[in-house]
Amino acid sequence: MQKILLLLAFVCLALPALNAQSARRVEVLFYNTHTKTDLANIKAELGAQKILLEYTHTAFDADGRLTGIAFTVDCQDGFKGSASTDKVPAADESKFGFFRDTRASARTPFGTGIITE
Repeated sequence: MQKILLLLAFVCLALPALNAQSARRVEVLFYNTHTKTDLANIKAELGAQKILLEYTHTAFDADGRLTGIAFTVDCQDGFKGSASTDKVPAADESKFGFFRDTRASARTPFGTGIITE
């Protein structure tokens, strides 16, 4: 009986921690170092998470690096949007892409374009 009570106490204490771990922030940033393969991998990884990402326009330089992009994203939970840029930033410049934050403490749950938070 004592073991059952101990187990029950552990489960009751562990449940809030498990819920906190399942809440998450997904952030996708596009940089001028990305290639067509990188974009395909990003799309596939998001698809596995049930987030639909479509590229409506892409442009690449002679070296195969991303220079321009337009996309739509549907998180399939009521949050969806789109953004585009003709000048994809370098990693040390600004952040361009989208995010979906499911954490209860999130100030902003979703955003596309220039990411400032």
